Amino acid sequence: MSIHKKLVLTFITFSAVLIISMAILIKWSFQRGFVDYIRQQDSQTLQEITPDLTRFYAEQNGWGPIQNDTRRFYRLLRHFAMMRDDPDATGNPPPPGKVPFHLSVFLIDPTGKLIAGRDPKSQIIEQQAITVNGNVVGYFGLGERHRPPNRHDKRFADQQGKQLALITLLALLLSLLFAWPVAKFLVKRIQRLVSQVRHLSQGQYDHQIKVRGGDEFATLAQHLNDLANTLKQTEQSRRKLVADVSHELRTPLATLRAQLEAIEDGVHQYNDDTHARLHNQVMRLHNLVDDLYQLSLSDLGALQYRKQDCELDVLILNAVQASLPAFDQAGIELTLDDELPDRSTVFADPQRITQLFSNLLQNSLQYTDTPGKTRVRCQREGNRYLVEFEDTAPGVSDSQLPQLFDRLYRAESSRNRDHGGAGLGLNLCKNIVQAHQGSIEIHNSRLGGIRVSVHLPVST
Repeated sequence: MSIHKKLVLTFITFSAVLIISMAILIKWSFQRGFVDYIRQQDSQTLQEITPDLTRFYAEQNGWGPIQNDTRRFYRLLRHFAMMRDDPDATGNPPPPGKVPFHLSVFLIDPTGKLIAGRDPKSQIIEQQAITVNGNVVGYFGLGERHRPPNRHDKRFADQQGKQLALITLLALLLSLLFAWPVAKFLVKRIQRLVSQVRHLSQGQYDHQIKVRGGDEFATLAQHLNDLANTLKQTEQSRRKLVADVSHELRTPLATLRAQLEAIEDGVHQYNDDTHARLHNQVMRLHNLVDDLYQLSLSDLGALQYRKQDCELDVLILNAVQASLPAFDQAGIELTLDDELPDRSTVFADPQRITQLFSNLLQNSLQYTDTPGKTRVRCQREGNRYLVEFEDTAPGVSDSQLPQLFDRLYRAESSRNRDHGGAGLGLNLCKNIVQAHQGSIEIHNSRLGGIRVSVHLPVST
């Protein structure tokens, strides 16, 4: 069954249950109210006829003419009713008709003995005392109904029931006429979303849905559009990564091939310089492949982290001391400003944090002109530790700063394939920091280069 039919069926079922329930409640309320209405009418008639019975008793000096004569008693009641409804007809006898009461009527003496009408026994609804010259001469009242409403009442009730049934059917028909286009409209919006998902599954990421309204469907459509943009960017990044990696691999391989062919052709002799050039290209390949392997493990979540409480100042000091010989050889001054308090504990993997600091120091070493300076500063800021790596020229433009974390990206001022890396180190650093619930940012340095800020949470 299609979703359109399911929605229509759902609307109809809900409407039918609601309408039928309302019809039953209305019918019950009408029947109960109709009976109460009849009783109120009878009670009013009872109060209006009681004075007539009082006058009748006074004129007849008793109940003799109607005592034990129920039919004459009812005719008398009809006569009183006609005189009340039509005062001009006092001279004519009232036409035959029904008793102006819908319940049992009785007339009893002061002792409770039945004079006329139906014996109420204990089923007395209401009664009025008949008083003559200050003495109670009887009681006129209404007893419980011993029969259903008369044919006029029943006809009225049946007519109301039929009208209610007709209204119920009409409401069901209107709900169907309403449910069909509404369900079609909703299904049409769902079909647009399904079509967008189909485009995404086929790799058509440029296709967008027109977002209309502010309901959940519009929100879902906007999310699908965002997903299409994300998938498009991911696909572009994947293609760019493949192209950049192949290009990075071709450069050292081409250099190695040219050097080996030159040696084979006798153009160059294999000496220490040739050995150094070959070794450099092999190390570039090794570093590139190792960085790609580390990034792939990080992306898959397979990069292992053995976290423990460790002293952050010790990790920073060890990384700086290990890098000092390379900085001294390159003619770049490396300084450490340790402003951390005693027992600066972080819950981290000491090996990965050391790898993080070493990568940032190596990045500064590779992309800082000689003579230059690199300064490492660390301090505590609230519930976080701040570690900054700041170096001298060359710097990068503000527009290029956010792209430095992209894989295989290098700014124009530092694209030196003989001295620079492959552009994967900062991306790996970002993954390590995020795995420790920290953050990393890059800004321009006051020294003329760049400033990398690492925030790590304080161990609790």
